Amino acid sequence: MTTPVQQKIRDKKRTVGQIADMVKSGDWINHGSVGGDSTVCTEAVAKRLGGGPNDLKDIEFWLYAMFYPHPELQEIDPMQEYHCVHEYFFFPWNRKARDTNNVTSWAQWGWAMGMWAHHYRFAATDKHPPAIDWWFNAATPPDDRGFFNWSYGTNNCSLFRQTAKNLVVEVRSDYPWAEGGRLNTINIDDVDYWVEVDCEKYAWPQIDEKAIKATPEEQAIADHVLSIMDDRDVIQLGIGSLPSACVAAMADAGLKDLGVHTEMLNYGLITLIESGQVTNKYKPIDRGKSVWTFAFPVNTQWYYDTVHRNQNFASYDINYTNNLHNLTRIDNMVAIDNCVAVDLLGQQCTGFYEKRPISSSGGYFNFVIFCGQSKGGRGIATMTSRSKHGTSRIIPFLPEGTSVDVPAQLSQYVCTEYGIVNLRGLSGYERSASLISIAHPDDREWLEKEAHKYGMLAPKFGVSMAAKEGHTRRYPAYKDRRKWKSPYHGELSGYDWDPCQSAK
Repeated sequence: MTTPVQQKIRDKKRTVGQIADMVKSGDWINHGSVGGDSTVCTEAVAKRLGGGPNDLKDIEFWLYAMFYPHPELQEIDPMQEYHCVHEYFFFPWNRKARDTNNVTSWAQWGWAMGMWAHHYRFAATDKHPPAIDWWFNAATPPDDRGFFNWSYGTNNCSLFRQTAKNLVVEVRSDYPWAEGGRLNTINIDDVDYWVEVDCEKYAWPQIDEKAIKATPEEQAIADHVLSIMDDRDVIQLGIGSLPSACVAAMADAGLKDLGVHTEMLNYGLITLIESGQVTNKYKPIDRGKSVWTFAFPVNTQWYYDTVHRNQNFASYDINYTNNLHNLTRIDNMVAIDNCVAVDLLGQQCTGFYEKRPISSSGGYFNFVIFCGQSKGGRGIATMTSRSKHGTSRIIPFLPEGTSVDVPAQLSQYVCTEYGIVNLRGLSGYERSASLISIAHPDDREWLEKEAHKYGMLAPKFGVSMAAKEGHTRRYPAYKDRRKWKSPYHGELSGYDWDPCQSAK
């Protein structure tokens, strides 16, 4: 006997062709939250692009870090005559369109607030324009009560569902049920249509992450990061092989009772959790849970086995995981994130460099800054001293046409294979000298000349200005600051102390 819920599920099932036929010229499409990437619906719409009487034209795609490749958009409409892509976080398939034909609009994606900008622009109570016309997003098959689980892409779904006139769920049988958290499911009553995905044909790109080994440079960076870590730290990990290598190295470090509160769940964190060092026992919020909001399942079976119905995990929306107020509440919060370049002022870039979009700030801004506002918190910008092109990542000034993703006054730790320095509290001379000390040795003479030229190093004063952890230049070691918290939060002092007791 068919239940009412089962009947609703049957009534709302469509084929991909039926969905594509309902799309009209001029429609705006959001094709997935991060980790919930659309596959079949986007492909079907792409096949309808063209200049014929029944073809689609003036289609606008609004993307937010789409990892799943969509080469059909470039193949069918390479100059974007009939469609336009607004991208907020580049991945390789979209970089090709950017570099080959100079197409694809780019804008800064700034963590949860970037997503709320989408909400601000497109949300409407009655779903009239200017709402998005279609939202395609992957999810698990529905359960007996009609709930779909957002699985790897809880992320921005709570925002996107308020901005779209039509929601199409692309059901994937290879998606695990991610335990909440919050806002990680949606009921059939709130879904307009759903389609079934052939997971073998539309498989996620696969990477044998377990076989990845850190390069000597990455291992050196990991060792420097470990030098300012301790038991009970709570870890956030950014995207990229370098942060992952740092965390994978921690699996052998013998740290105890670590916690996880991250935007992205990836192989480095999974490896660390499997090592037994993560217990989440001492987190002030979500105690006992590893908190995350999205993942790219590039090792499908491993990720499925890790996430599916695992009560040790909690999947939250991005406005919880990346919320600055939450981050400042978590003692000993450590953010390890990838950086493109840092100048001698301490300005950091991760997104748009020298007139060229590379990626975006994503969660970098709030994790690097606001983890550093928690008690004992550390926001760490990690990077190799030189780019793959052989150019220095530590430079005198960020070049023209470069975004500043973290301003100088809010920079904290910067780490290369040659060392780790903390810019907080440093004078201009100290800041330049400290950054030069961790640059590639072959770049230091040039950096010193430029720093002297522009007054960023002392012209004649002979004492070394580089400030190192551990009282060099009267600079405290990390452990001396472990109880320090930014006084922005209303404390009389950055340290835990009782002024009445001290007066006695």
